[in-house]
Amino acid sequence: MATVSRRVLLPLIAISSPLSLAVETALRTALFTDDMRTLRLMARDALTPVAWGFVPLTAAAAVLGVFVHRAALRRTLAAAALRTANPDAEENARLTALYIATSVPQLPALAATFLFTAGARLLPVMITLLIAALGVMLQGWTAPTTASQGM
Repeated sequence: MATVSRRVLLPLIAISSPLSLAVETALRTALFTDDMRTLRLMARDALTPVAWGFVPLTAAAAVLGVFVHRAALRRTLAAAALRTANPDAEENARLTALYIATSVPQLPALAATFLFTAGARLLPVMITLLIAALGVMLQGWTAPTTASQGM
């Protein structure tokens, strides 16, 4: 298996939440009826404070993701050490840990995109997406690069 560069993989993971917002927006624009747009406007004042609540939640999740990444990396590398017959075991372990941990800041960001679809204002959602993307990149910047650092 070819080595996956973190320089390529992390930005791709980081932009996945903003891309989901773009897809949701395109679907909403194409499929929502006038009545649905009216309901969305009616829900705006109720949903926007909830969307603002996702900003600190995502910031906390971004920091938590760093620790989840380290813990997941320890576990997956320990399991990979037992699979000596598989030459890609360590790389697969690192990718598994990365995928698990990067979901931590992205889950609240995805929830925020649904709030936008339901009627929340865009600003808190965009801030949440930015924090989630930075959280993903933070995990890559702080990840141990050798097996001894991961343990």
